[in-house]
Amino acid sequence: MSFHALKTSGSSLKNIQLGINAISHNIANVNTNGYKKQQVGFAALVNSKANLGEGLSGTVMSSTKTVFSQGLLKNTGSATDLAIVGEGFFTLQTTSGEVVYSRAGHFNIDANRDIVDAAGNYLLSTGGGKISIPLEAQGIEITPEGEINVLIDPVTSLQAYDQIQLASFVNPEGLHQLGGNNYQETSSSGMASFSTAGESASQTQETALVSGTLELSNTDLSESLTDLMAYQRSYQAVSKTSSVADEVLQATINLAS
Repeated sequence: MSFHALKTSGSSLKNIQLGINAISHNIANVNTNGYKKQQVGFAALVNSKANLGEGLSGTVMSSTKTVFSQGLLKNTGSATDLAIVGEGFFTLQTTSGEVVYSRAGHFNIDANRDIVDAAGNYLLSTGGGKISIPLEAQGIEITPEGEINVLIDPVTSLQAYDQIQLASFVNPEGLHQLGGNNYQETSSSGMASFSTAGESASQTQETALVSGTLELSNTDLSESLTDLMAYQRSYQAVSKTSSVADEVLQATINLAS
């Protein structure tokens, strides 16, 4: 019985560590624009021969999912900083030509007049191409629908120039998380459906882009710290159980010898 308890405790300690790792990652990214927190799910195992041993029970990590709840907005005053309010992702093309998706909206205009993020990934338009601002443009405006208007002549009004493309997924939790706050579609997420903010009969029909703002991380620091303390208490309790089981097992071995 003590051996069984040791095996079960070992499984529990491993899973607690996985939970702590996820929370620690969330806390580390509390100030990362567009970051979406990770959440670990656990499932009970009863009489699991494959995972813990025949006749043993315990828990195993069943999933690590990304929670895509809305983050708060922060004003920046820069027209090329964009926050998505609602569903959807920015469509980006990496410098290697790969298409990825992101909620982080810190963009600027590079030396080639392309709108890029901090890593140099290109923001894509509804036509699937890069968005390049004319050299003679003296100002730009981005509407809630993602329409980019440019000011060519100070005497005339803004002119419609391009529009930002958004991507949405049937199951965004199935996206594969890449580095740099970017995501990649998978068979679990389904293929990307492209649309624009506010487009009728699309997943982004209730979505708006807010220029001059950034979406903050959706990590709730107080909630994360509370969860971390709960894991710590669980770790202490399981460790104590493991120590007791070890003492009982050692005593049994000594009696047997």
